[in-house]
Amino acid sequence: MNFRLLLEWDEQCGILLSKMYPLMDGIENALREKNYGTSISSVGAIMICRARDFKQRKRYKKEHKDFAYDIMLDYYLIKNVELEQKKAIIRKQMIITTEQTFSIYKFEDFNKAIFLKDFKEIVNTVVW
Repeated sequence: MNFRLLLEWDEQCGILLSKMYPLMDGIENALREKNYGTSISSVGAIMICRARDFKQRKRYKKEHKDFAYDIMLDYYLIKNVELEQKKAIIRKQMIITTEQTFSIYKFEDFNKAIFLKDFKEIVNTVVW
């Protein structure tokens, strides 16, 4: 599966953008060799950590088998804690948002349960 993780990031949250790359690369590389069915061939997630409100976007293009969604992080919560707590909050919010977003959709041939299990395991074990 082609999984891309992009960032809309305000470094004032206390984590430099460059420090996020190992997390992004680890998730993308771990999911690259996985196959969850034919309904989705590409997933794009935009992780947003900014000091203003955004509305979550999500979109599934059936004809292209593309799914895209936003992971909205709590900027102020992340900004006001120590680095290890920041990482724990980011991991937790990534998993919760992904689970909630995928629970809304029903795909003909996509094993959501296995994808979500793998995603959770990968996010929690990637070293960054």
